Amino acid sequence: MSKIKKLINEYLNTKTKKITAICIAVALVITCAGGIIYSLNKTPSLVLKKEKIIIEYGKPFNPDFKTLVNTKDLNEEDIHYLQHNTKIKSNLENEVETVINPDGTTSEKDKGYAKVGEYKITLTYQNEVVTVKVKVKDTVAPELTVPEDIEIAQGTDLATFDFKSLITATDLAQLNDVQIDYSTVDINTPAEYIAKASVEDANKNKTEKEFKITVIASSPEVETTTEIVTDPATGQKKSVVKTKPKTNTSSKPSGDSSGGSSGGSGSSGGSSGGSSGGSGSSGGSSGGSSGGSGSSGGSSGGSSGGSGSSGGSNGGNSGGNSGDNSSTPTPPKVTIYWAECNRCGKHVESNVSTNDVINKLLSSTCPNSGVGKHTNYNYGAYEK
Repeated sequence: MSKIKKLINEYLNTKTKKITAICIAVALVITCAGGIIYSLNKTPSLVLKKEKIIIEYGKPFNPDFKTLVNTKDLNEEDIHYLQHNTKIKSNLENEVETVINPDGTTSEKDKGYAKVGEYKITLTYQNEVVTVKVKVKDTVAPELTVPEDIEIAQGTDLATFDFKSLITATDLAQLNDVQIDYSTVDINTPAEYIAKASVEDANKNKTEKEFKITVIASSPEVETTTEIVTDPATGQKKSVVKTKPKTNTSSKPSGDSSGGSSGGSGSSGGSSGGSSGGSGSSGGSSGGSSGGSGSSGGSSGGSSGGSGSSGGSNGGNSGGNSGDNSSTPTPPKVTIYWAECNRCGKHVESNVSTNDVINKLLSSTCPNSGVGKHTNYNYGAYEK
């Protein structure tokens, strides 16, 4: 009996294990099949990186799939599926510029960045539509470059002075005119003053910078002018106060006139000699004096007077001839170019050119500039 019971128990245990194993296997098959079906039916969701985007004016922006859609948790297959099935539509408008073609015609060229404004980008995926708002803003102020110092001659009309040729303003947006505030400058009093330049772009961004104006004293003995020149050392434009001696407009008597005057004096001397009778002691020339040497009474005096008159005539002729012989040709004028440092006072001259005299000055050392160079100087020319 015991053996039979033992066999029955072993049989039952084996059958139970088989049934249990079969149930587990069926459950696993069902689970795997469900997972496969779920995976096949599941599609990736469309998730935006940002719903609002702010772009600085002038920065390139491309409203494409990679820029707008968040694909951080997606595999390559899902990314490909999502990108392939998403349609993007944008109303962004880029800035353009007009260019002249080689044949003389004009065309518009895309600058590569959007105009200032607000835009919308729509993404359509399956039955879903999402919107990204884009705002392009200009918050960058214009670049403004001003000279360290502008030299102006005393008495110059500041209202007509060409400040703008010395000041540079740049910006991506359209610029208004550069404004100059020189209200603190007394142009009739030589000194250093502080002026201000400002410029604003079309989007209300503004830049202001201060600069120095030096009023250079003028003198009644020289002509003083302010000119805008290009500094050969730096290539930058600068203002330079130039001086030169004023032209002498007075006329000198010629040699012939002087000689004629002398001759006339001689004639006067002769007449005086004739009038003086015996004495003949005064005369404007040697002829008149000689004529008056007689002293033998009235008759002789008259004769002497005649002699004096003759002497005066001779003196007049002599004077005229002398004037012709003493006239010499005027030597040609030579242009002398000069340059002078405003810091140390060093002065150099050249008869070659302006560039030559400036190079001579710049080749020397300035003890007062702090950098050893003549950075603040004037130059000009005069004739002698």
